[in-house]
Amino acid sequence: MGKRSSATGNVALLCVVLIGIMNIYVSPIYGGTSGFVVLFLLMLITALAVPVVQTIPKHVVKFVAYIFLGFSAYWAVGAATDLAHSTALFESFKYISGSFGFLPIAIFAMANAIVVLIAIVDSPRYGYGFAWMGFVLVAYNIALTSNLDFVGGRPDMLLLVLVLSSLIPSLWCYLLAGAARNLKFSALNRFYATVKAGFLTLAVFILLVTIVTISQHQNIDNFSEIGEFFSVSSGDILKLCWYYLLSHVAFVMVVFFANNLVLNAFDIEKDITETGDAVYHRAATEGYEEDEVEEKNPYASIIKEMKMFQDEFRKGNRNKLVCVQKIGKFKNELDLLVSKYEYGTKDDAEKILYQIEKNTEFAFK
Repeated sequence: MGKRSSATGNVALLCVVLIGIMNIYVSPIYGGTSGFVVLFLLMLITALAVPVVQTIPKHVVKFVAYIFLGFSAYWAVGAATDLAHSTALFESFKYISGSFGFLPIAIFAMANAIVVLIAIVDSPRYGYGFAWMGFVLVAYNIALTSNLDFVGGRPDMLLLVLVLSSLIPSLWCYLLAGAARNLKFSALNRFYATVKAGFLTLAVFILLVTIVTISQHQNIDNFSEIGEFFSVSSGDILKLCWYYLLSHVAFVMVVFFANNLVLNAFDIEKDITETGDAVYHRAATEGYEEDEVEEKNPYASIIKEMKMFQDEFRKGNRNKLVCVQKIGKFKNELDLLVSKYEYGTKDDAEKILYQIEKNTEFAFK
C-alpha cells in the first residue's frame, strides 16, 4: 500500500512539473487571439491537474507542488496582460491600462477559480499556497521588459502591486473556503457567496488597476490630477467592474457545479478530516464492504441496531415500555448469538447493551 501511494505521488509530481513547465514556456509564445485560446487551454489543464496533485501523500511535497503550479498559472496570467495589446477581439479601455482588458481578466478569473477548486478538492491551506503566487502576473511584466516600466519605474508602486496581486486570489480562497467545502450548501447560496466575494475583492482589483494605470502616466503627479483621472475614466472603471464580476462569478460557479457533477456522477462521497484535508470514497463500495463485514461478524447487525436505538434515545424519543421491550429483545438476540457463534465482536455488543441498560435506568428513575 505504501509503495502504491509513493508511486502515485511520484506520477502526480511529474504531472505538476510538466504542466508547470508547459505553462511557463508555452504561454508567451503565441500572440493575438490564438494566444488567448492557448492560455485558456493551459488554465483548463492546470485545473484538471488539481485532483491529481491531491493524491500526493506527503503534505510538504503537495504544498510545494501547489506553489509551483500557482507560479506557472499566474505566469500565464501575466502573459495574458501582455497579449492584451496585440488583439482587438474586445474593445479596449480608453483611459485604463491596456493590460487589463476582458480577456486578461478572464484568464485571471480562471486562475482564481482554480484557487477555489483547490479549496474544494483538497484543503484551503493548499489554496493559499497557490494563491500567494498571484504576484507572478506582475513579475512576468517586469521580467519581460527587464525594467520597472509596468509601474512607471517606481519601486514603491511595484511592492504595492505585488502585494495586491497576491491578496486578490488569497481573498477568494478565504471568502469562499467555507462555501467551497460545504456539500450541503445550496447552489443559490453558493451563487450569493460568490457574488459577495466578487464585490469584496473587486475593490482590491480596482485599486490594483488604478495604481498600475496612474504609475504608467507620468503626468499624473498630484491629487487634483488623480481626481480628474477618476472623473474621465469612470466609464472604463464601470466596464472593468463588469468584466471582473462577470468572469469571476462565471468561472467560480463552473468550479462548484463541476465538482458536484463529478461527485454525483461517480457516486463519490467526501469527508473532511480533523486536519482539514478532504478524503474521498465510493459510496457503493462502502456498502458492499459493510455487507461483507456483517457476514464475517455475526454481531454486526445487532450492534448496528443497538447504536440506532442509542441515537434515538439521545434525541429524546423515550418511552419506558418501548425501551424495556427493546432491551429484552436485544438480550434474547445476543444470548442466541453467543450460543451460536464463538467468534465476532461479542464484547462490543455486550458493552453497548450494558450502556443502554444504564442509560435507560438513569433516564426513568
